[in-house]
Amino acid sequence: MATNQVSLPPSLEDARIHGLPSAAYYIPDFISEEEEHFILGKVAGAPKPRWKQLTHRRLQTWPSDLVQNRLLDSPLPEWLENPVVSRILSLSTVKSDGGSKPGPDLEPEHIFAQSPHRRPNHVLINEYPPGVGIMAHKLSI
Repeated sequence: MATNQVSLPPSLEDARIHGLPSAAYYIPDFISEEEEHFILGKVAGAPKPRWKQLTHRRLQTWPSDLVQNRLLDSPLPEWLENPVVSRILSLSTVKSDGGSKPGPDLEPEHIFAQSPHRRPNHVLINEYPPGVGIMAHKLSI
C-alpha cells in the first residue's frame, strides 16, 4: 500500500483538546482516506473467530486476546504498525516553538516513552451497530 502524505502537528501538545483530561488529543486526518480504506479492509477481512461478540458491540483484539490477564508476546500486524503506530511514535510530546528543534535539555519524547514497552502493545477494535452508542463505562488504567 502506498502511504499518502498526511499533515501532522509539530507535537502532541499542539493537538491537545483543552477542557478534557490531559491525555485527550485530536489530530484531524491522522490517516489518509486510502489508508483508512486499507485498514478497514483488514478489519473486515479478519477471520470470523477474531471477532468476539459482546453486549451491544463486537470486538477484535490485536495481537491477541488476554490469556490469564496477560497478552501473548507477539507483534502487532504490519497494517497497524504502519501507518498507525509509526505515526504515533513520530509525534513529540515537547511543545513546538514555531519550528525550532528542541535544545539539549528538551529531547523529543513520544507519548509511550515512559511505558514499559515504549510503544503500543495491543489494539482494541470495537464495532457498534448503527444507532447503538458507547455504553457508559469507566476505564481502568
